[in-house]
Amino acid sequence: MTVGFHVRLVFVPIAAWGLFACGGSHSTPAAQVPAPVPGPAASTAMAQAGGAGLPAGVTAAMVSAGDSLFNAPRSCNGCHGKGGTNGRNGPDLTTGKYEHTDGTYASIVKIVTGGIPKDSIKHPQHRFPMRPRGGHDYTDEQIRTLAAYVWTLGHH
Repeated sequence: MTVGFHVRLVFVPIAAWGLFACGGSHSTPAAQVPAPVPGPAASTAMAQAGGAGLPAGVTAAMVSAGDSLFNAPRSCNGCHGKGGTNGRNGPDLTTGKYEHTDGTYASIVKIVTGGIPKDSIKHPQHRFPMRPRGGHDYTDEQIRTLAAYVWTLGHH
């Protein structure tokens, strides 16, 4: 067996996994983006939940559910890394610096729902697009919990 065979033997399954987990270039029409759960009209920026400042309409239970989804096998952590850091095909979500969003909860909901086409990926080492809904059939509520968790990663 040649070295080329071994490289293909290892590379092909990894590439297939990357396309499955993070690939694709479809985007969800804006009309299908779930709206963030609205908070009180007097406080659209932040609401207090369990002593930690969270976006309006976001609860600690949502953050916990989002953590479980994000860090589940074959989920967001496949590209962004466990806990949103050191990902192989997605930006570090813990720095508070965003490549494709302004970092607001609403913009995170939108980007998780619609994905990011390959031609819009800004980092040269991130070769695969972010598929709409992360390539899963997440419900609108699950998208909101994922966004709640991701928001907390960059707003410690």
